[in-house]
Amino acid sequence: MIRAEMIPRHGTHSLTPADTWAFGHMTGNGEMGAIQYGPPEQEKFVFTHAELFLPLGSPNHIPDMAPYLDDVRTISRSQGYRAGHDYFIRKGEELGHTIVNTDPFHPALTLVIEQDDGAGAEAYCRSVDFATGEIRSSSGASERKLFVSRPDGCVLLNISSDCPMPEVRLFIEEEDHPLLHTEFAYKATEWSGVHTYTHGGGYKSRIRVEHNGASELEKGQLVISGAEEIVLKITAAPETGRIKPFPEGTYEECFERHKREHAALFFKASLDLNGGERRSWTGEALLQEVKETGLLHPALIEKCYDAGRYMFLCSAGARPPNLQGIWTGTFDPPWSSDYTMDTNVQLAMASVFSGNMLHGMEPYTKLLESYMDDFRYNARQMFGCRGILSGVCASSNGRHLHWGDSSWGDRECDTFFGAFWTCGAGWLAHWLYEYYVYTGDRAYLQDHALPFMKEAILFYEDFLFEEKGQLVFLPSYSAENGIAANSTMDIAVLQELLTNAITACSQLGVEGVNVQRWQELLGKLPPYLLDADGSLKEWAVADHEENHNHRHFSHLYPLFQSYAFSPEETPELWSAAKKTFENKLKHWLYNPAADTSSHGRMHAALCAARLGRGDVIADSMKMMLAGGAVYPSFMTAHYDHHEVFNVDANGAFPELIHQTVLFSLPGRIELLPALPEEMKKGTVKGMRCRGQLTVRQLEWDAQIGRIYLVIQSEMEQEVVFHIRQQGWLMNEGAGTEWSVKIPAHEPVQFEWRRSYADGGHAWQCTPGGGLADKRSGR
Repeated sequence: MIRAEMIPRHGTHSLTPADTWAFGHMTGNGEMGAIQYGPPEQEKFVFTHAELFLPLGSPNHIPDMAPYLDDVRTISRSQGYRAGHDYFIRKGEELGHTIVNTDPFHPALTLVIEQDDGAGAEAYCRSVDFATGEIRSSSGASERKLFVSRPDGCVLLNISSDCPMPEVRLFIEEEDHPLLHTEFAYKATEWSGVHTYTHGGGYKSRIRVEHNGASELEKGQLVISGAEEIVLKITAAPETGRIKPFPEGTYEECFERHKREHAALFFKASLDLNGGERRSWTGEALLQEVKETGLLHPALIEKCYDAGRYMFLCSAGARPPNLQGIWTGTFDPPWSSDYTMDTNVQLAMASVFSGNMLHGMEPYTKLLESYMDDFRYNARQMFGCRGILSGVCASSNGRHLHWGDSSWGDRECDTFFGAFWTCGAGWLAHWLYEYYVYTGDRAYLQDHALPFMKEAILFYEDFLFEEKGQLVFLPSYSAENGIAANSTMDIAVLQELLTNAITACSQLGVEGVNVQRWQELLGKLPPYLLDADGSLKEWAVADHEENHNHRHFSHLYPLFQSYAFSPEETPELWSAAKKTFENKLKHWLYNPAADTSSHGRMHAALCAARLGRGDVIADSMKMMLAGGAVYPSFMTAHYDHHEVFNVDANGAFPELIHQTVLFSLPGRIELLPALPEEMKKGTVKGMRCRGQLTVRQLEWDAQIGRIYLVIQSEMEQEVVFHIRQQGWLMNEGAGTEWSVKIPAHEPVQFEWRRSYADGGHAWQCTPGGGLADKRSGR
């Protein structure tokens, strides 16, 4: 019989051990992470630290490529864009450059617990509670519990039993890596590790063992006999960091302190879709149901939402989430588990604002600012420009080293053209400016967002050239799908960057001369081009064909990221984007021969949210859940069949769910923009909106036609409420839009009911008053 506490309301559990670390349960405090996996008789706990990247000793010098830019442009126009790229790569090789992999993220250490209570896997259960961050596993009479303490900055692991445990063996798994040398000093109750990198630097680790039994050291293994409880306290830190003192007190006392802090973060936002008894199903059972039946149950959506916020809360602290969040069980993770900045970091950060996790912007900002000197170096060495240039990949440094000769197939998109990725800094700046849009923090805007944006624009001022009154992006790379001139994403990112910088300067009353120059640049951007079928082209040039069978949705950036397209303001481009989206659905998302990239599915779903396509959102989720792109822990994989543990899809899930029920722009709220059939009734709490608004509560029931909203503003402002769904009116005589003055710091309630042929109702509740019945005018 499984104890009730092993089945968390917010979290997941399993009745079988995890065979590999990627299937394990995970927790973290933003600085350290922990993974639990393995059979109960030999359970393993992997501990990580967000700042541990293994120095490979690779070259970190970019040759001076600036003299070849004009030749690249000439060759691109006379011999073709790929010829221009091949020339650039060849010149780089002549100067000694080959593609350089980033330093990989790696585990700090792995603790093994050997224990045999005779129960084996038959009485086994393991769980992770997203609301507390505690991992538990039990078999027979013994139980293991673990959390990574937020207030105390270390891992606490408890091994206990109702009766004395005959023998428990604890030891550190040896890691024989040529680039790492480890020495442990063992004392009776404490182990200290010094871990030295071959190419400089390293880290420290420390483990304290407290128990009420007898113990002895046997060849590096601590053997404890007769104990009813064993408590381990574990920490690790870079050699330049400080190993914090271990907390005093019992496991339960330390856990209560931690739980209060973690739960306060977790419950800042929540989703309730009336998941019912399936909330108590195992992760495996929920995923098996959607695989066998195609049923996307509300309980499954709730799990994905909670897991997305949990991943971010565990991973964001010392740094933002990397490709694997804050977890890995290998020294050779795919793509180095680095910060991949042509879509993955951006998706991992997708829910930081609407998910009410604003603390996650501090590590994101610090990381970007720590890379600034390298970004300047990139711009200077690659293209001879001022300002900043972000490469595709970064980890222990931000240098643009990951480019070179790299092809794996015959299609253009089977060649990596990352040398020509120029819009990265502009895309990263999106979050810096959005922080101001969500919070109104003028000091952050002035001290962090605007300086970064100014340097990103400065790069473009040097890099772009003008022809016939229009700026030209050449070379121009549309992420992983080819090169040409004037990629739509390059244009869209610079348009957003310039617009935001101009608005920021207007708000702050600064940079008058720069603003004038930026406005001129904005007016010279090349126009977007439409294909023969009226769809938006991926490159705003006539000499490059479209490839719709690809995982990236780069040219729909104005739809899913900058929100520059709308049916009201840009009807032609909105229509063109819809046609492009349909092409992408046909040739990639619903193409059984296409790859199964999770980040592509997430961007497809985010585009669908803007276009009111709840059906596509549901399909994207079903594909991932049924195909094995989601583990039973509800962490995500990069591909189906659990291929490559990768958390950027986790990062996007809460934002996606929010956009199905509410989309915000400053001073404007759209209700139920893309509600899937599977989400016809539910409640969201704590969601943040652009314009310094917070949703205290949003309830909807599409079947009976009711929306109830409690919203609070940090300032007095006019807000336009809008709905596109058929049958809804926002206010009597106002149709589908209603402008309302919202007071500052005071929750305001609204209730709407869908109008029917016999006359419906639109309701408003003002602060301190009761519901006022207002006829809809139908």
